[in-house]
Amino acid sequence: MPKGKSMNYLSDGGLALPERIQTTRKVAKGRRTHFTGQFTFGPDEGRTMDIESHTELCTALVTIARPDVAGLENQVPFKWVKPNGKTATHHFDFRVLMADGSRRAIMVKSEYRRRQPEVQAELAQIAAQVTPDFADDVVIMTERDLDPVELFNAEMMHEMRRPDPEADAIGRRIMNEMVASVQIQDLVDAIGLSARGFRTIVRLIRSHELKLVIKVRIAHEAYVCRRIFK
Repeated sequence: MPKGKSMNYLSDGGLALPERIQTTRKVAKGRRTHFTGQFTFGPDEGRTMDIESHTELCTALVTIARPDVAGLENQVPFKWVKPNGKTATHHFDFRVLMADGSRRAIMVKSEYRRRQPEVQAELAQIAAQVTPDFADDVVIMTERDLDPVELFNAEMMHEMRRPDPEADAIGRRIMNEMVASVQIQDLVDAIGLSARGFRTIVRLIRSHELKLVIKVRIAHEAYVCRRIFK
């Protein structure tokens, strides 16, 4: 694989392992009856995050793909007071740093658990005690809140995130000449590197230099335009 600027290489040519994010709550991995794992993310592929459900993974991928998101933390501890007066710690699955500087705390649950009255009551009590010094907003995410088109695109962007310097340079040059919306297939043809060109377009969408004209799955027939940064 070509060396790209978003990969960390050692002086001897080896690849530097990403930093493992340390949290106060240990995520038990390797369960046979439960989805667990980790994924690598960040502009330089420099961080690895533990995940303990498929919904968590999907939520993370969708979140980091959004243009208004600047950063992501996981398993963030929050002290709260139970109805009996005792102090407890809730670990928010994610805390999102937005581009405008605000922060959003996310609780990820299965739809089945979210519907349970005792779970709803506890989550409501926790959310009510969150103050702006911790987060500006609290949301609950379940599998039903994941938009299938947005998830499909987020998974594709994550899968094709590794740079291809030659193709990416050609794609960026062609993109800078765009004056209107263009079909992805036309850009792929202009790049002239077949599938490598398509992956380049996906990366340009991932970096928010290009954007889909309408919310559709990223595909050869979709139209994109340049994103104007303000």
